[in-house]
Amino acid sequence: MTFFNDQQTNLSRRSLLKGLGACAALPLLGALFPKHALAQAISTALEQFPTLVPAQKGILTGAHWGAFEAIVADGRMVRVQPVADDPAPNDLIDMAPFQVHAKNRIKYPMVRKSWLEHGPGAKPELRGADEWVRVSWEQAIELVAGEIQRVQRDFGPQAIHAGSYGWKSVGMFHNSRTLLHRLMNLSGGFTGYAGDYSTGAAQVIMSHVMGSIEVYEQQTAWPNVVEHAELVVLWGVNAQVTLKNSWNMPDHEGQAGFKALKEKGTRVISIDPVYNETAKLANAEWIAPNAYTDVAMMLGVAHTLYSEKKHDQAFLDRYAVGFDKFLDYLLGKDDGQPKSAEWASSVCGVEAKVIRQLALDMAAKRTMIMAGWGMQRQHHGEQPNWMLITLAAMLGQIGLPGGGYGFSYHYSSGGSPTAKGGILAGISAGNAPKNSPAPIPVARIADCLANPGKTIDFNGRKVTYPDIKLVYVAGGNPFHHHQDTNNLLKAWRKPQTVIVHEPYWTATAKHADIVLPVTTSYERNDLEMGGDYSQRYVFPMHQCVPPQHESRNDFDIFGAIAAKLG
Repeated sequence: MTFFNDQQTNLSRRSLLKGLGACAALPLLGALFPKHALAQAISTALEQFPTLVPAQKGILTGAHWGAFEAIVADGRMVRVQPVADDPAPNDLIDMAPFQVHAKNRIKYPMVRKSWLEHGPGAKPELRGADEWVRVSWEQAIELVAGEIQRVQRDFGPQAIHAGSYGWKSVGMFHNSRTLLHRLMNLSGGFTGYAGDYSTGAAQVIMSHVMGSIEVYEQQTAWPNVVEHAELVVLWGVNAQVTLKNSWNMPDHEGQAGFKALKEKGTRVISIDPVYNETAKLANAEWIAPNAYTDVAMMLGVAHTLYSEKKHDQAFLDRYAVGFDKFLDYLLGKDDGQPKSAEWASSVCGVEAKVIRQLALDMAAKRTMIMAGWGMQRQHHGEQPNWMLITLAAMLGQIGLPGGGYGFSYHYSSGGSPTAKGGILAGISAGNAPKNSPAPIPVARIADCLANPGKTIDFNGRKVTYPDIKLVYVAGGNPFHHHQDTNNLLKAWRKPQTVIVHEPYWTATAKHADIVLPVTTSYERNDLEMGGDYSQRYVFPMHQCVPPQHESRNDFDIFGAIAAKLG
């Protein structure tokens, strides 16, 4: 097939790639979706062809928002284009050239003036406001290695927090967090973190309720759901936004699943305070509870199922433990308040008749409940996920084709069928030394820094905070994602030394003592898996441009520190 310029139109290369992407995805669509949906996809793709223009061959690489080709001229990345078979390219890839050539790139190794002149712990209140002094790489490596040795010797491994939580750049080899942990394990150990901000409550409670964390596990495959589900309930889900990115490189196949539901005419109900993009795409019915009242609404549904004898008692008897205790609470035997649809309505703001009808519809149809993560990000955040599992168990459809529940249909294309090809393991953090310090909950970093020796409850056990003297961050930005930044700012003044690897002057980098400039993923070679759940691709990430300024990749930096440490 030959493509040519249409002199009478002014067309973007994105139009070309959308057309190519639609055609490239047709074999998959043919296997996954009904023929009338396939015909419409073909028609849409063909409509693009009269406007096609030649695509310039670029350098293949990628990011959390998709694989793409970088167009380079005179040593600079000037623009990008999605790979031709990406079924739903994310416009965020257009930011890659601005990432490489950003004005806030850290150009050289830098040390905070007061720390350099007076040593560890000097004027921590000036973090974020002090002057910076440029140093050589040799001096920077010596300073960092010296700090690791000093703190290990004087205070022990528990005094080093190498958390580095955050969405580090993609790449299986240049994994900044793993590389940091590898160095720290070799040098004597460190205090790490447990859990994450995304699903902090859910992943803890689910291991006790279902035997695994659930939230990051593969879902019932989309072809199964499209074929068998008669009712899909989206509970706190806006997949059209969240499916654009993934932890590895996204395959962008999840969007096709939601479109297939619409094409088939499957009934979809969206339960969310906002009538979001996903509800609009799926032509969903909308139920809008008050924010963070999901548990009350679920209880009202559960009470209706039980009182109307629509629950599956045989399933509960065979597969569940503890329903009798839950039933006492549901019926009000514990507190005198039955959790009826009327009671739930007074809390969640949804009419009682709507709650009752939802319960009856879910029991009458093969129902898949697709839940998001937002509702567990609150005080007592374990309750929504726990209650949703209870509701699904009462329906008795867990394990039936197209039925049950899932917590990751909105994340990284969960449900995209898993391939059986090779898997890249990536570099490892190595073995932790014996008697390594216990990790702290990730969202407790500020509390830990400010209150050494304090004991808290976490996942059924006691955790005592260590006295952190050295914080080492590589591939994270705590000042961006941590709650109550002013509280973190005060706690951040407690450690004697803060070391940060960063390409940019982020808030965390500005509040460090030693800052080492690192390359972006576009300035080095690497490999990455494509499709967190499907594992469909192995993507080469070719170096697009030379390392900018004096930046070095994390592996070379940690290698130099390791050599200095012997």
